[in-house]
Amino acid sequence: MAPLNDGPGPRFPASRIAVGVPCFNEEARLPALLDALRGLDPAPGAVLIVDDGSADRTAERAAVDGVQVLRHARNEGLAAARNTLWRRARELGFPFVSFLDADVTPPTDWLERIGAVLAQDPRLAGLGGRNVDPLEEDAARPDQWRARFWRQDAGEQPLLDAPMLVGACATYRVDALQDIAGFDARFRTNGEDVDVGRRLRAAGHRLRYEPSLVVQHRRRDDAGSLVRLCFRHCRDGMRATLETPQEHPGALELVFGMGRKAVRAPAAALLKRRDPIEAALGAAACGAGLVGYGVGWLRR
Repeated sequence: MAPLNDGPGPRFPASRIAVGVPCFNEEARLPALLDALRGLDPAPGAVLIVDDGSADRTAERAAVDGVQVLRHARNEGLAAARNTLWRRARELGFPFVSFLDADVTPPTDWLERIGAVLAQDPRLAGLGGRNVDPLEEDAARPDQWRARFWRQDAGEQPLLDAPMLVGACATYRVDALQDIAGFDARFRTNGEDVDVGRRLRAAGHRLRYEPSLVVQHRRRDDAGSLVRLCFRHCRDGMRATLETPQEHPGALELVFGMGRKAVRAPAAALLKRRDPIEAALGAAACGAGLVGYGVGWLRR
C-alpha cells in the first residue's frame, strides 16, 4: 500500500470524525489548542473535551462555542478520560475519534490528511503520527534534550502495521475500541497508548503510522520534571508491554534500547556540543527511564 499522498483523491469526511481532548489542569495550555481547532479546515463533526477533575479553570476555558465539555467529578486518570471521550463520540454516531492532547498544536489540514489515509486504508483500527518538539536554540536544556533524545514518534518511514500510536495525536475507530473494552483505566498518566495499541493488535486489528502527520508539542520541562517524565513513561510502558508479552517489542528490547540511549545521549552532549551539564541531564533522564522499567517490571 502506498504512503500518504498529498494530491487529489478520496477523503473520509471530517464531519464524521470527532476530536477528543483529555484535560487535567490544562487552563494555561488549552487556549492555544482551541485556537488551532477553530482553524481546522475541514472542521471536525464535534469537539469533545473532558475536564478530568481539574483543580484549575480548565472547564471554564473549554466552554466555548462549538465545544462539548464533559466533566469528571474527580480525577480518574488519562485512560479513563479517553474512554469517556470515545464513548461519547460513539453515542453521537461518530465512527472515528481523533485524540489530541492539550499541549499540542495540529496543522490546519490535520483532518484532511487523516481523511485521505482512512479513505485509502478503510480497514484501519487506528492511525497516528508524530508529536514533535521544536528544537529551538534558545529553549531550556531539558526541552532541547527531550527534542533530541525523547522523541514521540516511530521514525521517518510509514508503518502499515504499527505496534502502537502516540496518544497525543492518534485517531481510532470507535468500534475497534469497543471491541477491546477501551483503554485500561489503571494507566492514569502514561502508557495507556502503548497498552491499547498492543491489545488492539492482539485482537486482530491493525494500526498505521504516518510520519507526515505531525503536531507541534508545546510542553516545557525543567530538569526535575524531565526526569519524572522519563521515569513515568518507562514505568507504565513496561507495565503495558508485560500485559501483552506476545506483541512486539518485548520487555528486554525496551531495556536494551534505553541502555543504548543512556550511552549515546551523554556521549553526544560531550563530544558534539561539549556540554557536560547536558551530559549529566541525559544520564539522569536515561537512568530514571531504566529505573522506571525496573519498577514497571516489579509492579506488573
